[in-house]
Amino acid sequence: MSKRKKVRAIFCHDLPVYKDINGDYCSTTLTDEVFARYLDVADELIAAVRVYQIDKTYQEAHQEKISLSHIRFLDIPNMNTVKGFFTVIPRIKKTLLKAVACSDLVFIRGGVLALLAVDAARKLNKAYVLECAGEVFINYWLHSTLGKIAAPYMEYRVRRDVWNASFVLYVTKEYLQKKYPSRGAACAVSDVVIAQTDEGILNRRIEKIRNKKRGAFVIGTTAHLATKNKGQQDVLRAMDMLRDKMDIRYELAGGGDESYLKSQVQKYHLTDRVTFMGQLRHEEVLSWIDGIDLYIQPSFSEGLSRALVEAMSRGCPAIASDIAGNRELLEKKMLFPAGNAGALCKRLVEILHGSLEEQAEKNFYKAKEYEAEKLDKKRREFFERYRDCVIGGR
Repeated sequence: MSKRKKVRAIFCHDLPVYKDINGDYCSTTLTDEVFARYLDVADELIAAVRVYQIDKTYQEAHQEKISLSHIRFLDIPNMNTVKGFFTVIPRIKKTLLKAVACSDLVFIRGGVLALLAVDAARKLNKAYVLECAGEVFINYWLHSTLGKIAAPYMEYRVRRDVWNASFVLYVTKEYLQKKYPSRGAACAVSDVVIAQTDEGILNRRIEKIRNKKRGAFVIGTTAHLATKNKGQQDVLRAMDMLRDKMDIRYELAGGGDESYLKSQVQKYHLTDRVTFMGQLRHEEVLSWIDGIDLYIQPSFSEGLSRALVEAMSRGCPAIASDIAGNRELLEKKMLFPAGNAGALCKRLVEILHGSLEEQAEKNFYKAKEYEAEKLDKKRREFFERYRDCVIGGR
């Protein structure tokens, strides 16, 4: 009997991974749990991602080490600059073409790197899985001046590439499917990673709510700090508007350049009310969520927010901007228009003076729909269907 041919896959994504001082690859988003999804249907995986060198260990950087075997990283430098467009992209095109050519399965998700990977797959006539994880135009528009220039083209390309993809994995149940339709096989599976939760988590949250004494309400957001599209600046503006009505403390978790948000803290004279928590590992995020009174996701752009689902899984009351997948997670009365600080003020007053116990319970049970075991099974079956189509030639 002949030996089974090894199945090789490539995963292309514009999110960064870091290489620490010891050469260990690490991340808080592209973790072992994420890469395991692709190794479920392949024997070997090439991870083509942006890689940045850091001058400390992954523990010191509060990152999670990527320790799975059978992963080989294809280190991609930053292409999202004017210089990168003219000097880096032509070289990366050739590198990706070679990597895709030697791969049986092609998984693609997000950013300029995704566009190049789609081009390579189409040139080689290879079927690919495109993971549709968020709105494109607004994400680029709010990122930078260069992002505003790129936004119309990126929106056009994603619409075209999703439509032409053989297989599309959407992170929402309905929203992104309507915005970016496809003529290929499609499946709706969120990319959140939520461990199975137990009633003890909810009971502890309700006890915390009941034992809450008068004093400051602690609200929190975990998101990247260097871009305005996560909306933390609107929370700061709302706090200023509520200064004489409510005692609110705001904790911001996440990495990235803090300078803009710190300038907004100073502008609104909130230095004594705002804390920057820095980059937190996953287990640290969960512990942090357990300590706040309300989670807020004020983004302008999301697919289906992993951070919001994680907060809900801890029984944490939450409000969010009325965009994309947030509408699939929270009731309308818990949403507010993105960028509208006045509406955000109204929601803050209503929820913090309302039934936090009721919201804690609703959020906890809603988050159970996104437990990893349930989502992994559905995703794996979709990936196996793709693999069998490619390897079996059907």
